[in-house]
Amino acid sequence: MRLLVTRPMLDAAPLAEQLAARGHDVLISPMIEIELTQAALPPVDAQGGLALTSANGVRALMARLVDDAARAAWQALPAFAVGPQTAAALKAGGFQNVREAEGDLVALVALIKRAYKEDADILHIAGRDRAGDLQKLLGEARIGCTRAVLYRAEAAVDFSNAAEAAFKDEEEPVDGVVVYSQRSADIFCALYKQLEKAAPSTLSRPTLYCLSPSIAAAAEQAGFAARAPATPDSAALIDLIG
Repeated sequence: MRLLVTRPMLDAAPLAEQLAARGHDVLISPMIEIELTQAALPPVDAQGGLALTSANGVRALMARLVDDAARAAWQALPAFAVGPQTAAALKAGGFQNVREAEGDLVALVALIKRAYKEDADILHIAGRDRAGDLQKLLGEARIGCTRAVLYRAEAAVDFSNAAEAAFKDEEEPVDGVVVYSQRSADIFCALYKQLEKAAPSTLSRPTLYCLSPSIAAAAEQAGFAARAPATPDSAALIDLIG
């Protein structure tokens, strides 16, 4: 198939390599670009654990830890990852006590609740734009949570030139679009609809291959065919694509 990968470039390149190794023709057009913020990072000794909901959060945190002693102190904290990609990023970053949830906030909250009954102090390393409110969910479980917004995901305003040309290619159009987040799916759908208004009537909508059923459901509501694995797992999504 001819596929478009929409992840930020640092994540898109290795995913594109995996898909190309399976014989697919792969293009990249990120729907978001990650920018670091200047928000303050709370003292490490005030934290009982970390919650990470994106590999982008791991990279943003690591960018702050330039001092060896400070880095070691943060790496020693229990780190709760929303899913396997975030857990892998934490382990690659040297975190020693990584615990992995099954891919969504509900599972992440359950994982943290099993480790802490009440009154824990969890630091959520977050982006500016978030799907769901981990701080609120943990608060309802009487688990303290502070949020440090260390990055922002800026929305793309158009497709890459190669992607736009591929969408308009009647002989070899894009068959599928790979999306890993709700926000990326929303941005893609909006940009594609803009392209449809300006493009010939022969333009056909590709299928969205989504990381989770909830993302796929939202894409279908936006008028796109969508597929997703039963569990939000990158390996399962790649297997679904084939």
